[in-house]
Amino acid sequence: MGGLFRAPKPVIVPPPAAPAPAVALPPPPEQAGQQAQAEARTRAAHGLPGTIATSDRGVLVPLPQVARKSLLGE
Repeated sequence: MGGLFRAPKPVIVPPPAAPAPAVALPPPPEQAGQQAQAEARTRAAHGLPGTIATSDRGVLVPLPQVARKSLLGE
């Protein structure tokens, strides 16, 4: 019975034309360098204390000296 019915021929639809991407010009080297320096200054402004401080005391403040055991069994 395969000869009684024919499958319809597929309709070929061309893909839509993609719009041309806009070409963005890179910033001039002087401006790129200034922008990199500004970002570095911003990161440096946060500083080490801002990344280490985990409590009101922080890690940079030394711990109080407490007598500690030096040998097992003391």
